[in-house]
Amino acid sequence: MCGIAGFVGEGDSKTLLGMIETLAHRGPDDRGVWQEAGVGLAHARLAVVDLSPGGHQPMHSKDGSVSIVFNGEIYNYKELRQELEAKGKIFSTQSDTEVIVQMYEAFGEASFEQLKGMYAFGLYDTKKESLFLVRDRMGEKPLYFSEAKGTLVFASEPKALFVHPAVPRVVDHKGVVSYLTHDAALTPVSVFAGVQKLEPAMYAVYTKGVLTKQTYWHPPQVDTSAVFAETLSKLDKALMHSVSSQMVADVPVGVFLSGGLDSSLITYYAQQASTQPVHTFSLGFKERSYDESSYAQKVAKHLGTVHHERIVTPEQVREALHAVVDKLDEPIADPALLPNYLLAQFAREHVTVALGGDGGDELFLGYPTFIAEQWLSWYKKLPTFVRRRLVEPLVRALPVSHHYFSLDFKAKQFLRGVGVPAPYTHQAWLESFNEAERRELLTPGYQASLPQNPYARIDEYLAELPGADVHMQTVYFYLRIYMQDIILAKVDRTSMQVALEVRAPFLDTEVVELALRMPREFTYKGSGKYILRKLMEDRLPKDVVWRGKHGFGLPVGQWFREEWRPLLEETLSHERVVKAGICRPEVVDRLIQEHVAGLYNHRKKLWSLLVLHLWYYRWIV
Repeated sequence: MCGIAGFVGEGDSKTLLGMIETLAHRGPDDRGVWQEAGVGLAHARLAVVDLSPGGHQPMHSKDGSVSIVFNGEIYNYKELRQELEAKGKIFSTQSDTEVIVQMYEAFGEASFEQLKGMYAFGLYDTKKESLFLVRDRMGEKPLYFSEAKGTLVFASEPKALFVHPAVPRVVDHKGVVSYLTHDAALTPVSVFAGVQKLEPAMYAVYTKGVLTKQTYWHPPQVDTSAVFAETLSKLDKALMHSVSSQMVADVPVGVFLSGGLDSSLITYYAQQASTQPVHTFSLGFKERSYDESSYAQKVAKHLGTVHHERIVTPEQVREALHAVVDKLDEPIADPALLPNYLLAQFAREHVTVALGGDGGDELFLGYPTFIAEQWLSWYKKLPTFVRRRLVEPLVRALPVSHHYFSLDFKAKQFLRGVGVPAPYTHQAWLESFNEAERRELLTPGYQASLPQNPYARIDEYLAELPGADVHMQTVYFYLRIYMQDIILAKVDRTSMQVALEVRAPFLDTEVVELALRMPREFTYKGSGKYILRKLMEDRLPKDVVWRGKHGFGLPVGQWFREEWRPLLEETLSHERVVKAGICRPEVVDRLIQEHVAGLYNHRKKLWSLLVLHLWYYRWIV
């Protein structure tokens, strides 16, 4: 796991050194730069596999015609290496990076689809005078680039791009509107003008000033003939293989254990694959409705792990907010950024690699919105006058609560999806501001960037699934929108800030494809994750297996009225909002006043605005 940067076109070694220095947090163990006429590559290394100097990057082929900077892990690199050695290839190192180089030499661009793992890399072929930018199937590892005046610049994070004189730091109004729609600027756009994110499962080729893109993986179709018992057995084997392969490292490996089903499942397989008790890590909160630490303790005791727990305070979380914003050059409106950062920081005191449960909710229908989807079908059967004159007034009259996923929050958020056509219903439940609210919130300059179809990116992703039913469309929406640009981006930024590599066994290619082929009834039966629950019902405590979803949340709604109120009012003061010029200050003032007075729970909106303005004053002004 590392930081990468480079350019083709104009540039020099001083620029390369400056670019990679901004990514030092991603790779504290080594630095490397390589440059020749018109091309340069730079690397900041976090040593995980092959800790010797042989793993130094940029890495070159034996004849020097292929050079690479690589971020991530190739989980099937040993199998690929054996295949290459059987063909007579000789290796100089034990690294997975060299496997990529030799695979490319043997198979060219066709090698990319044979790689399984989480990765982003830049590979330069001197013979073809071509730069290849490649990103993993699920988008676990970030890859940004900018193209201008015959020069292409790329990096793991935008901040590195701005060191290069060809890339100005300018706000993209469309990117900000995307953030206020989806809680993150959706790939391929960013919040910076001229800066793009490479799409997942894709590689870009830059040759003589021309950029082209190619997709190397497509999602499978649902297998309606699948048998549950057979699928259960296949899933068991796939998860065991995924977890065991992702525990391979030359450094200590641990597991994030929240006490929920997904992290507990990963911990189970990790302990099965290990000859020693694995180390597990969790955070606790004093606010009881947000705290899962007792479940984490129960699972750790049940499985016999070496468990580490830390209880955090609002003051520690506030300190984490400033630390995260200091490195977060693209805003992400998910409060879980902060516990993720604190957990990564805590785990890094003991291990260099941690396994997490990301992907379980998206692939196996674990979010409460899937329950809401079922309620919605029942709700729509009610007569219109009952809904409008009885139910909706009752929901609006519910008293405001700041407990975790409180009744009033769930009920009011549910109504936001009524009347929104599929496949946008889930987006309506997730977003902070709906279309009318965005129009009211934004200043005229930003209103001009509001798209005619705010969900156009969803349509583009769903076009990759010709003939798919609503179930498959919804799962793919979560994978490509919510997981990719919010969950995975959040985990990458917070963990790499402390040089901790986090791996996601649920996102193994075999597991993903198996999950996508499953009929809905395998994953949802009364509640989500049915097949995971059946898989674990005799392996984990039953109250862990069958309890509902509990996210990695924070009581920010309560904190905004109490401990964090000065931070909120200072960051979103009338004067600072006016100076930023994104939002109408009178609208922001009203949201704060209504929330502080307890009239409405605007925590989701206020969090989005807080992060946006903290980002603006750190990275733009």
